[in-house]
Amino acid sequence: MLRAILSLMLALLFRAAINGEEITIVVNETAGLYRGNFPVNAAYNWPEPVVRDRQFKLLQNGKIIPAQFQPVQAGDKIQQFEVDFRATLAPYASAEFTIKPVEQSDVIEPIRGFQLQKYDQGMRLINDPYLHWRIDNHLKGVLDEFQFGKSDFWDPQDSALVLKLADGSQVKVTGNEKGDLKVLKTGPWAVQFNYSLDARQLGLRKVKSNVTLSFDVSRSWVRVDWRVDDPAREVKALAVPMKIKLSEPSRQNPTLIDFGTTTQIYSSLSGSQSAELRANYDYFPREPKYVWEVLKQDGNKMRQLAVGRQQSGERSLPEGWAHIMDSRKCLALAVDKFGQDANDVIRLAADGRFYLQRTPVDRGRLRTGKYIQLRYWLHFVFNPQEVSAATSPQSMKTPLEVHLK
Repeated sequence: MLRAILSLMLALLFRAAINGEEITIVVNETAGLYRGNFPVNAAYNWPEPVVRDRQFKLLQNGKIIPAQFQPVQAGDKIQQFEVDFRATLAPYASAEFTIKPVEQSDVIEPIRGFQLQKYDQGMRLINDPYLHWRIDNHLKGVLDEFQFGKSDFWDPQDSALVLKLADGSQVKVTGNEKGDLKVLKTGPWAVQFNYSLDARQLGLRKVKSNVTLSFDVSRSWVRVDWRVDDPAREVKALAVPMKIKLSEPSRQNPTLIDFGTTTQIYSSLSGSQSAELRANYDYFPREPKYVWEVLKQDGNKMRQLAVGRQQSGERSLPEGWAHIMDSRKCLALAVDKFGQDANDVIRLAADGRFYLQRTPVDRGRLRTGKYIQLRYWLHFVFNPQEVSAATSPQSMKTPLEVHLK
């Protein structure tokens, strides 16, 4: 009898563990950087279906902390959710967070942040009193507007996403009225938009373009994820011309720039000058070459400012970020996996124009023949960025690592 009771108790405990009254999230800092109030996103499956409006709470060391929960599937009863929250971690530190259902006795403080508003041409994303974003229904200009306080940062007329085709022609993705902006996620802390075009809408054979814009209330940045499915290899490169509104440069007040290579390289630009960071990828190098180069152009003259030579058996890749700024405004730009399996370029010009290009190399050998991906961040801050930015480009490029325990 006692054995039967013990067996029943164990069975009930096992069932409780399977059905789950909690889920533990482990967050790791892996880049050796201090993270203060850093954004964290985690997806999880609740062990059994629950009603769509089931409320959850997030705890750290038994204390409820602010978090945004959102279901990520359709239906009245669902299991798949996402949670967005903040974590503060020392370099290489870890922390655990627990998700539990909300109980009647719990006091959950409402969190404030983003307001999402529709207007005739698209969406407004407002984080009062300082940050105001505007996104066109057809993703014209990538962003339609960004204002930080009284400062207007963005020029949509000179900003786009462009497919450079193998036959030498170009197809602009942004501004295509055959596609429509969709809201993937909405909440006070995290918002995502999506813009998708298929081959027919692009006038191509098999290419499909998918763009996701991700915003976090604790940072003045947008993360752009651009994936191009290209099974017929019609696309040679992804190009992103953009422009930030800066004061007119002069020799006395030039545009200031710096690049994140294996160190930091800085310079100044005036007139028609430009500079660029190139990552020169070569899968099977036949001879030593520069893995990365920083070059400065003035008229028809181009000179190297810095280079990184490839050593036998090693690849010292550049970090792949840049700043461009005038005396007040600054843009921090970072590119994920810069030079890892492509020839990548970041080009900055004195007048505030900047340009990204990703040209995949040997897609068949690298097993990426069917798609091309480009993830980059645009972080709008003020000069000096050491004072105004809460996050370094290195932190932006290395989000916290998250897994379920």
